[in-house]
Amino acid sequence: MYGSVGNSFVAVVEFGEEVKAKSLLAGGNNNNPLSPHFKDQAGLYSDGKFKDVWFYKKDVMKHAERTYHPGDK
Repeated sequence: MYGSVGNSFVAVVEFGEEVKAKSLLAGGNNNNPLSPHFKDQAGLYSDGKFKDVWFYKKDVMKHAERTYHPGDK
């Protein structure tokens, strides 16, 4: 597992009654250097550790930092 140019993405998926997955980005999930998510996965990547993928809406909503509804401020 390695990355040399651009953003690298690694995922492992288990298909069954419910989809289970683990993933990892080489850096983070945001390209803004001021964001806390700019390099928040770099340590995991260098250690070869994966994070859970929140595939279902219930899991995404449980872990959301914030939500947005078009038209709301």
